[in-house]
Amino acid sequence: MTRQLRIEPDGVAMDAADHETILQAARRAGVALAYECGWGSCGSCKVTLVDGQVELIFPGAPAVNPRDARRNRILACQSRAISDITITRGPGTWSAPAPRCVEQPAVLRDVVDLAPEVRQFSFETAEPIDFRPGQYAILHLGADLRRSYSMCNLPGSNVLQFIARRYDGGKGSNALAALTPGARITIEAPFGACTLRRQPGRKVFVAGGTGIAPILAMMREAADARLDFGPPADVIYGARTPADLAAGDMLQAAIARVPQARYRPVVENAPSGWPHAAGFVTDAIKATVPDPAAAEFYVAGPPVMVNAVKSLLRSADVPITQVHYDSFG
Repeated sequence: MTRQLRIEPDGVAMDAADHETILQAARRAGVALAYECGWGSCGSCKVTLVDGQVELIFPGAPAVNPRDARRNRILACQSRAISDITITRGPGTWSAPAPRCVEQPAVLRDVVDLAPEVRQFSFETAEPIDFRPGQYAILHLGADLRRSYSMCNLPGSNVLQFIARRYDGGKGSNALAALTPGARITIEAPFGACTLRRQPGRKVFVAGGTGIAPILAMMREAADARLDFGPPADVIYGARTPADLAAGDMLQAAIARVPQARYRPVVENAPSGWPHAAGFVTDAIKATVPDPAAAEFYVAGPPVMVNAVKSLLRSADVPITQVHYDSFG
């Protein structure tokens, strides 16, 4: 069954299938509604429901709030039409052409253990999906179960690789961990704006846990493109213990191919004889970057870590335009 989706003030109308979100239906019709994260965290895709009814498929989405509900503001990426509906976009939220984001069926080809409860998953898509290193995909892992994971490999083939941790009680992470080679899912990609700016200048990459995935992809991009940023580029990778530094060897291999790039692991629980820094990534930033305002930062990891880094950089008067980070966690 399909419903009619009408977008004002542009007067554009299209069909929306039962399984599609408003954002998916618009994108399939070649209509570019604003969006960034795609999973309900950033709020960039909010529109006003003028007429009709929708269902919210992720009530716990971080961008959902009671004030929006009172104003009939809804998340296009998490709302499905259950009747014919009319929405209106906000000023300045229309763009063209439509984003290059696509949906593809995918087959799990390989799973590799990297650290305790951390694995690399390699999916083969029906057709190559173009993306920029640092971007991420939404994996459909079950009925109304969609989770975001960053690609850790480079574009140019029909393989997408992700690094993910299984969490006790985590519905999405457990569904992904339960997949075995041959399993079939749907993947939406690409999403996100945390991608490498190639201009010369001091750069600091900060990864926490499985946040290594987009940082690894960007360092692989820099290595393959033979980028030389001029001033040193520091790559800070934090985890609880040395054993939790998943894919650290792959990260070091990429860093070794980037002129003046330096690998700086840091662990919270450092064993005796640990030759690197101990503490949190914020401690490593303070010790490594004497003038944060003169650097550009790329940050990926758990929301608590990302927020701590953002707070530190804000207190150091680093302009927001010099801080790039994922808007999901």
